[in-house]
Amino acid sequence: MSFGPLTFLAPLGLLGLLLLPLIFWLLKATPPSPKSVAFPPLRILADVISDEETPDKTPPWLLLFRLGLIALLAVALARPILQRNIAVDARPLVLVVDNGYGAASNWTQITREAEGRIAEARRQNMDVALAFTRDDAEVKFTPAGMALDALKSASPLPLGALHKDMVTRLEGLDMSGAEALWLSGGIDYGEGQALATALAGAKSLKIIAPHSGQSPIIAGAARESEQGLSAQFLRLDTDGAREAEAIAYGADGRVIARAPLSFAGGDNSANAQFELPATLRNRVSRISLQGARSAAAVTLLDDSWGRPVVGIIASGERNSQPLLDDLYYVENALGGNAGIYKAPLAELLTLGPSILIMSDSARTEDKALTEFVEAGGMLIRFAGPKLAARTDELLPVELRFGGRAMGGALTWEDPQNLDIFDDKSPFYGLAIPDDVTVTQQVMAQPGGETDNRTWARLTDGSPIVTAAARGQGRIVLFHVTSDPQWSNLAVSGLYVDMLKRLLPLARQTPSAIVSQGGSWAPQSVLSGFGRLTSPPAGAQSIVDGGFASAVRDEQHLPGLYRQGARLTAFNAVYNSAALRPISALQNVTRGGYSAKSKRSLTGALLAIGLGLLGLDALFALLVSGRLKRAFTGKAALSVLIAGFIFLPQISDAQSSDLERDTLGIHLAYVITGNSRIDRMSEAGLRGVTYELTKRTTVEPLEPRGVEIETAPLSIYPLLYWPVTRDAPELSKAQSEAVNRYMAAGGTVFFDTQDEGNRIEGSGARHPGLARISKSLDIPPLTTVPDDHVLTKSFFLLSKFVGRWESGALYIDASNIAARDGVASVIVGSNDFASAWAVDADNS
Repeated sequence: MSFGPLTFLAPLGLLGLLLLPLIFWLLKATPPSPKSVAFPPLRILADVISDEETPDKTPPWLLLFRLGLIALLAVALARPILQRNIAVDARPLVLVVDNGYGAASNWTQITREAEGRIAEARRQNMDVALAFTRDDAEVKFTPAGMALDALKSASPLPLGALHKDMVTRLEGLDMSGAEALWLSGGIDYGEGQALATALAGAKSLKIIAPHSGQSPIIAGAARESEQGLSAQFLRLDTDGAREAEAIAYGADGRVIARAPLSFAGGDNSANAQFELPATLRNRVSRISLQGARSAAAVTLLDDSWGRPVVGIIASGERNSQPLLDDLYYVENALGGNAGIYKAPLAELLTLGPSILIMSDSARTEDKALTEFVEAGGMLIRFAGPKLAARTDELLPVELRFGGRAMGGALTWEDPQNLDIFDDKSPFYGLAIPDDVTVTQQVMAQPGGETDNRTWARLTDGSPIVTAAARGQGRIVLFHVTSDPQWSNLAVSGLYVDMLKRLLPLARQTPSAIVSQGGSWAPQSVLSGFGRLTSPPAGAQSIVDGGFASAVRDEQHLPGLYRQGARLTAFNAVYNSAALRPISALQNVTRGGYSAKSKRSLTGALLAIGLGLLGLDALFALLVSGRLKRAFTGKAALSVLIAGFIFLPQISDAQSSDLERDTLGIHLAYVITGNSRIDRMSEAGLRGVTYELTKRTTVEPLEPRGVEIETAPLSIYPLLYWPVTRDAPELSKAQSEAVNRYMAAGGTVFFDTQDEGNRIEGSGARHPGLARISKSLDIPPLTTVPDDHVLTKSFFLLSKFVGRWESGALYIDASNIAARDGVASVIVGSNDFASAWAVDADNS
């Protein structure tokens, strides 16, 4: 029910107004007059003035007040909303709403505008033809109420809009006397002009697109860089400059890094540069835009992403002819696909590689190699004369000696070809060139176990590549040499492809190699808002090799697809060159999403009603004579109404941030002036606050950013201080404030956030920390002892991990035994806020 700009969502609540006459009669009713009985002694009291008088009827002003109160509550229960009327002619409405990935980031504004237009059509009793650009439903005029229900149940899809199909769906609709409105997300997917032409057949046409600052940003390709990784983002509307922030997430959903994104005026692309060491870079599984909430702004990364650290065990034999070096072929095959380090085993293990490669010339039986595999590493080894002569323990299968295997290695008179890889092999699907042959190999002992561990065979069925789990790791054996001595496999492209297929397996558990045939099953799919969700019931697999030609539709949604141990990303945007800004079309109103959000009056009316109910109680006391006679009705009414109006304002004025903060626990961080660092500090402390609330009885409130010189530091138990390298010296007032804070029992957590630079070799003293601590009373520091209270919080901790984990954590040595072990100073360099950080959803 609507009256001008006022709409009632529950108009039946207004039926309460019908009860006003009854209530009026009840309030007006008076008890019968008492029966008079003559009692002479009462004549004595005739001249006594009564201090209290009770009227026999409700005063008119109080009666009107109570009727108004009841009417107010009835109106509040009818759920009134206030919104601006949209001045349009009384015509049927053809409403086209973009629901592709381009509309997701502006979906709230689009649906708000659509609701306003449909509500206006309903007020004018006009029909609405609602059509979504990513849909196949018939377009027809329906009552506005039905269109509004359909709009409320809609949501954006992670797919491009079908403007061409939309033209076909509109062909049977008579729009000659209607108003046409196209609510666009800002992207022309290739047939936008054709759709605009089709809608031009209406009496009037308007196309609304978001303004430049809200136009969608599209995620491009991600690639490795010297500092970590670089992610490209594109925009179609290039008017004006624009700032944003890109976020790199791990597979567990945690934020790994953030990077600023800046578009200059006229630029259609910008790069976000993430500074990450190799170990963190390889953990990135998704890159998206802060606050974009769109599948178009997400880049999914699969197991082909990242450069795993691969160590090649050096043989110690120097060969001046590279082509005669058996490690030369392995290095060249993996170059560009992994971080290659060639060194003795002891040096390689210090680098923490995920894969070790051992050729026959570099063969070693060091126990450290066995421990590496059993701890989760992968060992790829190649056969040769040494292995043919003598076996060892680090083998996936038992080798056969004697008989046909002269000296342990079988030599073929006629070179043998490789057989087709079966669907249980990680090499499944690779094309085998006809000219790849094997002339000599080490033979595996035949048996069922060997068959189960075979990943590649020759045409006669003998294994050529075998693998088996060992502890938490895996051993893979090529039964030929790593060079062309026993096979020309080492000089073929198949050699490169096979080694590349092994790289992502280092991240999988040994049991992860499970065949799913030749298809890729959806593991998780993107929603229109860019979140990974479980695949719907109708989701279908994609055949092997079919990603290049696969059409993104409701059956093949963008997301992550798995085939055994392999994972492939199927991103929403695959051909950004074909996209155009919708603003290039004619009759486009840019920035036109101006419909006001509906303002609900229910809460305000109920609050006023409760306040008036309290006044009614006071008025009841007044008219009953229970208040002093001096407090007249007019005076009471004036004072109470004035108090009702001005008291909240006075209270708000007196309630400062300081007073609110003293009522609860707030963690605080020092404002550095660097917006990125300050946002990360706030997000990090928000994460700590969330964990404390979830795991303990302590329930801190929102973290606070403070200025050292002006903030009342004493009310905050912890002060997180991210120290930049260019941090200036503290002023006298600042240093005195911090010294008083530490002396009073506060804890200052200095985080230099530079452990990544220290790992790369810069072990010099942090210049910013040196300048800040110059005027502070910081006691001698020591590393956290094993029995300190910090090692026993929630879990037994041996390391204090932030964005990095190698940096030491220091506390003041003098307070280890005092203050219950709570340190006044903590100093670290692992960038803790980045590890603690959570978003608005605490994820």
